Parts: sequence; structure tokens; C-alpha cells
Amino acid sequence: MIIDIHTHCFPDNVAQRAISVRSQKFGLIPATDGTVDGLKRSMLNSDVNISVLQNIASKPEKNIEINRWAASVQDDNILSFGTIHPDFPNWKEEIIWLASHGFKGVKVHGDCQNYFVDDPYLFKIYEAIFDAGLIILFHSGVDTAFSEPFHTTPARLQKVLHTFSGSPMIAAHMGGYRYWDDVEKCLLGKNIYFDTAYSIHELGIERATDFIKAHGPEKVIFGTDSPWRDQAIDISLIKSLNLNPHEINGILGNNAKKLLQLDK
Repeated sequence: MIIDIHTHCFPDNVAQRAISVRSQKFGLIPATDGTVDGLKRSMLNSDVNISVLQNIASKPEKNIEINRWAASVQDDNILSFGTIHPDFPNWKEEIIWLASHGFKGVKVHGDCQNYFVDDPYLFKIYEAIFDAGLIILFHSGVDTAFSEPFHTTPARLQKVLHTFSGSPMIAAHMGGYRYWDDVEKCLLGKNIYFDTAYSIHELGIERATDFIKAHGPEKVIFGTDSPWRDQAIDISLIKSLNLNPHEINGILGNNAKKLLQLDK
């Protein structure tokens, strides 16, 4: 089984514009058209069994709309993480709603939501998410759509990890995109999952392998950031890492299967 823990899609009526704007601004060539059907075509071509959508509300008034759409597209092959904007007034009720509608977790993106990840105000939200049995996936490191200061650095995320030790957390982009030295200092080997989204090609095979061995292959989960990376290409990159077949298979699917409790 191959599971891509970190993908993005948009409703059909806005996908073309959403993809076009980011592609032009950053010179990116998307691997899909940004729709759920486009993602499913990519999955078919790359033998991905399950993709997880990572949704984010950049405005509190969009919170319900985004979560309801994310719920509507879930099926046997598409799972969704929900979103909670910190300024959304009914966040407690929304967390309960997410847990009751098959969501596996919540995506937190400090840059999009203009909150530093270690802001004490957020800790009550994190606690409620964990109490509901949900995972948190944190964007971590640089997001090229924004400028410094970035809101989720490995050092800031380390403070969250210290407070919520043992809770299910994923640091996207191998712990902190383009903060690689700080990842080594603050997060490597700690009790937090990393996803590989948009990172292996930048780290390079040798350093990525070293990162994974030092952190623990059982705590690394395959992710692509699709449509901004091609699923088939990134699967090939994972298979080229200097790891044994058990570790490769864990990263590509078994680790996520366990974390998402898909056997239950």
C-alpha cells in the first residue's frame, strides 16, 4: 500500500484559477489540474492507494465551507484533514464535527493563518484536537508564498512538541523546509513524524537518507505536496534512498497506515 499523506485539491469551480495563480507567481509546473479527479488520475498512474488532502482556511469565515467540501470528497481513496482557523469562534464545535465525520486530523499552517506555531493562544486548540483523537500536521519551515518571519520554524515547533509530548504530530517538509540545520538541532530523533513533501529532491538522496536514519525511518511518512510534485517521481526518489525494503515500505505506506489507524 502507498499512502500520500500530503496533497492539495480545490473545488472544481476554483481549481483552474488557484493552480494558475500559484504556477505563474512561483514558476511551478503542476503535476495535476488541482481537482480531486486530477489527483485520482495521478494516483492511478503512480500506484498510490490513498491520498490525504491537507486543507487550510486562511480566513475564519471560510472555515466551515472548506471543511464541508473536504468531507464531501472523502471516499475509499481520498481522506481529508480538516482546518481550524484560530479566529473561528466555534472552533470547539468544529473539532468535534471533524472527528465525527471521518476526518483523521487537522492541518495547521501558521503563515497562512498569521499565527506563530508556539503562540500560547493556540495551545488550547491543539489540546482539543488531540483530545478528539485527531492528528495535527504542521506546515514547517519556509513557504515561498510568504516572506520572513516564517511562523513555524523547527525551534518553535520544538516548544509545541515539549508541551504535547506523545501526541500524534507530523512536521511537514522533513521537519522544516529549507531549515535543514535547525531540523537537525531541534527535531531530529524526537517523537514527531516527518513527511517527505517537497523535500527529498532538495535535500538530495544522501542527506535525506542520513536524516531519515537519524530520525528513525518508522517516523517518516511519504508525502508529495501534489500538485506541486509528481507522485510517481517522488515514489522513485523514496525507492532510491539507501534504506532496506522494510524501511522503504514503511515510509511509502505502512507508517501512515499505522498512524491513521486504517486497520481499525
